[in-house]
Amino acid sequence: MIESLLILILLAVSASLLLIFRAKSSSENGNGSKALLEERQGRILALEAALKAAEEELKGSQKLQAGSEAKLEALTAQKTALANEFKLIANEALKQQSEALRKQLQEGNSTQLDIVLGPLKEKLDIFGKRVQDTHDQSIKGRSELKSEVNKLVEANEKLKNEASELTRALRGDVKAQGNWGELVLDQLLAKSGLTQGVEYSVQTSKVGDDGNRYLPDVVVHLPDDKHLVIDSKVSLIAYDRYVNAENNEDADAALKDHILSIKAHIKGLSEKNYQNLYEQSLDFVLLFVPIESAYSLALQKDPSLFQQAYDKNIVFVTTTTLWSTLRTVGTLWKQEKQSENVREIVKQASSLYDKFVAFSEDLMTVGRQMDTAKGSYEKAMNKLTEGTGNLIRRTESLRKLGLKNSKQQHQSLVDRAIPEQLPESDIDNEG
Repeated sequence: MIESLLILILLAVSASLLLIFRAKSSSENGNGSKALLEERQGRILALEAALKAAEEELKGSQKLQAGSEAKLEALTAQKTALANEFKLIANEALKQQSEALRKQLQEGNSTQLDIVLGPLKEKLDIFGKRVQDTHDQSIKGRSELKSEVNKLVEANEKLKNEASELTRALRGDVKAQGNWGELVLDQLLAKSGLTQGVEYSVQTSKVGDDGNRYLPDVVVHLPDDKHLVIDSKVSLIAYDRYVNAENNEDADAALKDHILSIKAHIKGLSEKNYQNLYEQSLDFVLLFVPIESAYSLALQKDPSLFQQAYDKNIVFVTTTTLWSTLRTVGTLWKQEKQSENVREIVKQASSLYDKFVAFSEDLMTVGRQMDTAKGSYEKAMNKLTEGTGNLIRRTESLRKLGLKNSKQQHQSLVDRAIPEQLPESDIDNEG
């Protein structure tokens, strides 16, 4: 607004100067008239009045601006004073609150801290106890494991010593070798799941066709009354020499003796003809070799051993192959028992069906008899209650004539036999 007034004043001043300049020019030239001069003077006066009014307005605006600036300065000073006062109050309040909090923490906040930190302390104690327990258990477990390892080492050493002693004992005792082979075979049978005396028999005496008595190591019984003979043979002496040979010549000689020993077992077993002891026995006998490495060594040196034995109705088996065979036999027996169960179920179902048919026939007979009895009952009831001369009417007539009696007819029979009570005279006439 002030800038506009200044511009207006400048314009008025410029216009006045311009008119004065023109008036002077006109008077100097002598060409202007008096009327024109008066008109111009009137305009000058008007412009001077406007200029004066503008100056007055400018002074008022300046006063107003000065008042506004004074108010603004007062407000600014008041704001600064309030800000400073607020800072002082805030600092004082913060100082008092901090002091109160410090005193509260020092004097009475221990209980609250216990409430807040108590669960955490308890959990830390539990965690510490678990860590300690775990540590104790770990120590105990390591101690037990160490003890078990020591026991295992001792047992292994003991087993090693026993094996060495067994090897030394078996080297020169053929009977002991045979007993050991039979023991291994017996343990294998026991672990196979077969039942002694049911699925297999041990050293059962049997008289052959030649009249001689034979004693095979094991006879495995199969379904359909078939049998499988197993005989254990141990060739250890020559094999032990081969293992402990110090040079190739001794090893080759021991290996030849080992193969000859196995061939001797084949020949001796084939001469017994165990496969012919039972009528439905399989056509071959299983020759069990407990030491699998001994059999593998002989077969590697002489691959024809298996065929030579097979030609004499003998099949080699080791611990691995015999185990598979025995498991197969166990499976056959399970299938046989399942088949027997199925046959028994069919048998019982057939018997049950026959009994059910007989029961249904008897039930139909009872029904027919009940129908006959019902017909007879209805006929008897008709005689008792139907018709004018039924038995109920007659007996009731006798009672009413003065018959002395201790019992009475059932009312339902009387109502059925005599629907409506007749006069005494009618009853008498009917009687």
